[in-house]
Amino acid sequence: MSDLNNEKNESTSSRTETDAFRATKEFKEKFHDKDSFFYEPWQFADYEVCADTLKTTYDEINIWSKEEAIIRPGWKVDGNKVHVPNIFSKISGVYDDILKYRDEVNSLVTEENVLFFKKFPMFHVFPHKNISKIYSSLLNGDGKIDRQRLLGSEYWKYGNLKSGIQENIAERIIEFCELPEFWKLKCFSINIKFSLLDKFNNLITYKNDKTAKEKLIMKMSLLNIMLNLDKRLLNLLQSFDYPLTVPKIVLYNSGKSGEFSFCDAAQLMFMNSMGVDIIIFNPAGTNDIENFINESYFDLHRLQFIKENLKYKKNNFFVRLIRKIKMHFKKS
Repeated sequence: MSDLNNEKNESTSSRTETDAFRATKEFKEKFHDKDSFFYEPWQFADYEVCADTLKTTYDEINIWSKEEAIIRPGWKVDGNKVHVPNIFSKISGVYDDILKYRDEVNSLVTEENVLFFKKFPMFHVFPHKNISKIYSSLLNGDGKIDRQRLLGSEYWKYGNLKSGIQENIAERIIEFCELPEFWKLKCFSINIKFSLLDKFNNLITYKNDKTAKEKLIMKMSLLNIMLNLDKRLLNLLQSFDYPLTVPKIVLYNSGKSGEFSFCDAAQLMFMNSMGVDIIIFNPAGTNDIENFINESYFDLHRLQFIKENLKYKKNNFFVRLIRKIKMHFKKS
């Protein structure tokens, strides 16, 4: 997949192979074939990632979230593409049994490779003062972002990441800046500041087309966000060996912990597209992700009750003990 590896591959193709190297290579080709389901570590590191977001029931979230990608329905390797089944769900409301609800939240939060957020906005990205110039410099003759220009740009901050991840990020930036259908509207933006010259040019170019101007500003906003992805997200991707444990981002939005933002939605959609699980708990039943993303792109599970300002809390030993005692007396 990766063009970043081409030069390296060309320079090593003429090197003499030892007998041990050839034997190891033959063993890997026979026993670690992509259809064998016996993979070596990082076998698909340079593959293109295709997320296959599962449509599940609420009860299945805790079941499939604990399974490795290779065990989940939908896992497959097709050519140079690896299809990773992942979860994108929002749970709105709570049970009557708050202790059970909190136990289910904590069972996800405490899993391996999990980022947990309970304050919003989750991410803060400041507009680059020259984002208009940067965006224009990356466009090809068709008015789309050119992948090679993007990867070679002085604003590319991801050079220390695995080559495969860099290639996938570049592809997502190009895709996102074409404003895919998952966006509810095509007018979201961060607070971009244009120079006087840019303001004048936009006034002339989009004088009678407000929609086109809004789309352009959204594209620039997305480029700004995607060129400044949160380091915690990048670390999560670096540790993701695709057939194995699927990393997770768990949100707990009590309704009183700040505002979910366009920047949050953009980075969550990026992580979803990279095969990461996204699970949002919202006990107050308020809107967050659905303000930005069409609901057909994630599962929305509504529980029986609404609980405003229910803070995130772990159930300790004594709370669980009291619960067991109460349940015992109810049965007797």
